[in-house]
Amino acid sequence: MTYVRSGWGHLKKQFPSVIILFLYQLLWGFFLYRLVDTAVTSVLQRYPDPSLSDLSRILFLVEGQIGLRENPDIAMYFWILVSMVAIRLVLAPLIQAGILYGLMPQESRKSGLPLFRGMQVFGKPLFLFYLLELILILVPAFWIVPKLNHLWPSLLQTGSDLPTILTIGGYALGWVCYIWILRQCLLFAQFGYLFKMGTWGALLTCIRYLLPGIGISLLLGIFSFTVFMLFGTISWFWTGLIALILQQLHPLFRSIFKVWQVTSQYQLWETKSQKS
Repeated sequence: MTYVRSGWGHLKKQFPSVIILFLYQLLWGFFLYRLVDTAVTSVLQRYPDPSLSDLSRILFLVEGQIGLRENPDIAMYFWILVSMVAIRLVLAPLIQAGILYGLMPQESRKSGLPLFRGMQVFGKPLFLFYLLELILILVPAFWIVPKLNHLWPSLLQTGSDLPTILTIGGYALGWVCYIWILRQCLLFAQFGYLFKMGTWGALLTCIRYLLPGIGISLLLGIFSFTVFMLFGTISWFWTGLIALILQQLHPLFRSIFKVWQVTSQYQLWETKSQKS
């Protein structure tokens, strides 16, 4: 597709930003792994041996319930996890701001690395867009979650109840489609607002050319899934150093596809906005 090829051209100009995004995701994954490893491994090591009686497992569960209330380490890990989520929520719109700033013409940019310069220039409006996105994503939860809570008990009691499974799957699929359309609209709105082309006009362009936008997401999604499966297959058959290298490189390709998605959608918006 033309927009994907043009988006690749924009991506190559932002490769330093891709490397920084890769290092960020690599460090984030490392700290999250260390947190889970420290908190979970010590608990699993205390799990009773299968050869012991059921009483030992009951005592383990009782001890765990008491520990959740009285162990100070539980509160520490909880607040560490909350802090990491808060940092992630703050950094996400800043990274998006840096990527979008890199789409500006070279002569319009200020000196400095586009990713960090964009955080400074576009950070505040992108944070508001991101806050609006989170609110709109969570709004359907007030309607969907009670329905899912009503369906879960019947599914657990009856086992593989096909109508219930299809209903739950329909709610989940509808929510996923809603989130994608919402993010697509807000992304185009960001283009229009940041590049002074009009927010409402950008939203109309998004709705009018929604099918090409879906095509871009599907095509890049297939590319990303193919790379993921290829890495997973190679790691499965060739364990050791090769698997470790591929595991560490996977965030790089995830960063590439993340930026490529934005640049391709930008190319779609720019082309259609000029024709309007």
